[in-house]
Amino acid sequence: MLANIQGGYINLPSFSQIRRFVEWNGENFEWVLVVVLLVGLMLSSWHDNRVTKMVVEQPLRNDFFFVDYFAIDDNSDAKYRYIPMRVMEVKENSLVFKVGNVGQSKKLSPSKHVKSDRAMHPNYYRKESLELTLKQISELFESHAIYAAVRPRNIYINGWIVMKPNEL
Repeated sequence: MLANIQGGYINLPSFSQIRRFVEWNGENFEWVLVVVLLVGLMLSSWHDNRVTKMVVEQPLRNDFFFVDYFAIDDNSDAKYRYIPMRVMEVKENSLVFKVGNVGQSKKLSPSKHVKSDRAMHPNYYRKESLELTLKQISELFESHAIYAAVRPRNIYINGWIVMKPNEL
């Protein structure tokens, strides 16, 4: 124990106690590192899930949703089903999306979806838009068809350009 509180006073650890603690950490460095990495991964996953939930529950224009499009349209390509969708308009009870044209065969992180500034390519989005009600969006989120959502603070998502400055 590094510090003891007795009778309202703090007893600082002795030099030998500090030395034993440092020696133990030095001998078991690998285990300490593994625990720190696991805690970091869990916190990162928890944060990503909280951001996704916040964006889905309170959508704004220019938010990006990453979805299993086959859950929305069963006539779409089942192999390349994971696509990005960008919110173009927030209506009272629905959202209008610009639907991505570049599908993936597995779920990717938002960063990997937009890697190499893909969203700036002319064929990144389909010409037609998609309108979904807030109820449909909630159901898609609960069924995990919406597996990630981000809100860019500017024209970037994790360093990759996703929109032109005049689109802000």
